[in-house]
Amino acid sequence: MKRYAILLFALALVLIDKSDAHADTLASAITSTGVDVQAHLASNDRLVITIMPTMDVKLNGQLGIGMRALDDYGTWQDDLPSLLVVEGDYFDGAVLQTLAFDGSSVDMPTALGITFGACLPADGVCILEEAEVTLMRDSNGALGLALATLEP
Repeated sequence: MKRYAILLFALALVLIDKSDAHADTLASAITSTGVDVQAHLASNDRLVITIMPTMDVKLNGQLGIGMRALDDYGTWQDDLPSLLVVEGDYFDGAVLQTLAFDGSSVDMPTALGITFGACLPADGVCILEEAEVTLMRDSNGALGLALATLEP
């Protein structure tokens, strides 16, 4: 139930958003273990990331959710790298994270790396997975994003 509440919250952000971004402002990708990674520009200064396990996959609470700047442009206003962990073995459903950035400084593509442990409880196997979000300007000057998952 909590997973659906977080998903509804993320979708509400999309519907409420009054940003002036016109490029792709929402992206989603499924990893090889079945984790749905979503990124959304909530405005020209906030990026909302949702990491949502599907089926019987769980997010490892000890490996955590790691985020790091992949370049040195000074775009990100939050302290990076960051690592979100929980005391238990697994996160309780989806993880929603919002990062602040300076949209006016995005004049060339800038990337954010995301890592997380995806666990298949039936097998007891956890795989460290990676995704990459890239912020960029389109030909019209609108801020947009791209999301890619990287194979383990």
